[in-house]
Amino acid sequence: MNYQMAQFVFKLRHNISLEDDAKLAEKEIQAFLPNASLESIANLESLSSEESFLSKFEGLAAHNSYTRKVGVQGYKAFASLDSLLTLVRRLSFVQNIYCIVEYEDQLCSFLKNCKSVLGDVLHHEVVGENLLICAIPHFALIELSDVVARRAKNAIDTTEKLQLMLNGLLNRSKNAKDLKIAEEALKAQNTTSHLSHDIHYYKAKFFPRLVRSTLNICSQKLGGSNHQVIDCFSGSGTTLLEAAILGMPSVGVDIDPLSVLIAKSKIEILQIPSSLLSEEVSLILETLQNKKTQQLDLFAKNKNALNVDPIIFPKWLMKNRKMSQEIADELISEIQQVRSSIAIANREFKDFFQVLLSDAIARKIKMRFLGTGVGRFSLSFTQKSIPDSFKDSARKYICSLAAVEWLKQTINLTFSKAHVINGDARKLDPELGLFDILLTSPPYLPAASGRESYAKARMPSLIALGMKTHEDIDMLVDDSIGSMIDSSIDTDILLESEKDVVEWLKQDELRTIKACPTARYFLDMREAFKQMLCHLKPGAFAVIVSGKQSTFYQFSTRQQLYVVQSAEILAEEAEKAGFLVDSMYDVQLQKANKNARPRSLDDYYETLIYLRRP
Repeated sequence: MNYQMAQFVFKLRHNISLEDDAKLAEKEIQAFLPNASLESIANLESLSSEESFLSKFEGLAAHNSYTRKVGVQGYKAFASLDSLLTLVRRLSFVQNIYCIVEYEDQLCSFLKNCKSVLGDVLHHEVVGENLLICAIPHFALIELSDVVARRAKNAIDTTEKLQLMLNGLLNRSKNAKDLKIAEEALKAQNTTSHLSHDIHYYKAKFFPRLVRSTLNICSQKLGGSNHQVIDCFSGSGTTLLEAAILGMPSVGVDIDPLSVLIAKSKIEILQIPSSLLSEEVSLILETLQNKKTQQLDLFAKNKNALNVDPIIFPKWLMKNRKMSQEIADELISEIQQVRSSIAIANREFKDFFQVLLSDAIARKIKMRFLGTGVGRFSLSFTQKSIPDSFKDSARKYICSLAAVEWLKQTINLTFSKAHVINGDARKLDPELGLFDILLTSPPYLPAASGRESYAKARMPSLIALGMKTHEDIDMLVDDSIGSMIDSSIDTDILLESEKDVVEWLKQDELRTIKACPTARYFLDMREAFKQMLCHLKPGAFAVIVSGKQSTFYQFSTRQQLYVVQSAEILAEEAEKAGFLVDSMYDVQLQKANKNARPRSLDDYYETLIYLRRP
């Protein structure tokens, strides 16, 4: 059926703080409407006189409610009405989609199909000879659902409040409670922890909207559907989860076994009914309470399962001035309480509970490696105990899964398959096959970021979960991209731009220790690019997300000494491997930690390097 052309207006999310995100939103909308002329809107309020139909939508559904305070507030375009279905299902940065089209009888079947496919996220009116539509994109609802779930008391409360929120967002209700719940969700500044994205604290992870919009843009350029996605530095699995929501089967590879466990659990937990998790959590928390009070555990299914291995921290941690044997004993006692309690969990929940334990440990023991190349790190401990953090997360996920169930029922939310494996991006398994889209964020240049010690920062969790011992924890660090172990690199095979960086490091007394690991980093990435090329179909996209540049400072004055154009070097290595550089796009990031020194003084940009396999 050929549908009429309609006038579309897209209102951006209220919590988009940076203008680069608005530009990324524009690129995403344009990818879905390649033949449309997209016009930015600086002030949605002023649009009322031009697009009078917008005044028909009131309350929180109004075009001028909860708009961005500065910068572009939205976009408008003239496009075929049938594009509405895809736009509602796929857009990342839009809070509301409005459209007007001349009414015809055939539009009744279109609206019926919309409700069947999209769920209950549309409000429409026939005014005179026109059909007016206001729609909430699925991802706006998915993100807002997390805000509600975090504040709910239990699964039933979550479901009830989500429905009230939807009523408020579509202006179906004037009830004060409905509107309050919807307004509280709209006011939230951080809505990137939806579904299971926050299952584990993870430094320097992807922003879900960035991932989603990139996948959307690539898939639209490729055409067709059922695109296969791979992330060869998958980390905590952000790419895998976003691909799963978009209906794209995916594979993730990571050298760190803890990252593999996190990503695997992030996907698997979304298939568990909240009622089953609630039963399991009640059992685990009651057992944990008995451990704390040293009462007899009446609930253990296997008494032998409670005999867990001892925990021993490595000597380099024990030497830190903020660590003592007394503190270590207390931490180990807290970890053992949770470990012995989750040992009784049913098999389908064990990985999930282990991830929650690891997350509690990561939030309790704060280690920040300073990137000096000699293993220096700061150490601090949060006040909340590991068992208490574990309890909070376990209870929270009952509400999170209730939100997932509500989304499945309300917007027909489904998940494509995602497979996670422990592997090395420099030596990918030939049996993985070929993919349409590769989206990944490799480790950043270790000379500036201290990346050589990310694995060490996860050491307490790796030991607590039995993945590594205090004796072999350093092996994971040594195997990482750009590690500090190898001092026999042939620098003659480096690119000229890479040689310049390495030579500068060698001449700097404080940084000469990083020269060889930096050379290894470049050569490791060379091998990774070769592997990426081998696992992509002809014409496929590879998008590499990298820090735009790495800056070296004079420690006392913070004066810039040397700037490494990291993204440009990676793009050059990709070309050397056989890729075509399609484009490079810089995105400014919001600084979460203004105390990070000395880079807290600078704006920080990531670069999306769009590559294509010939």
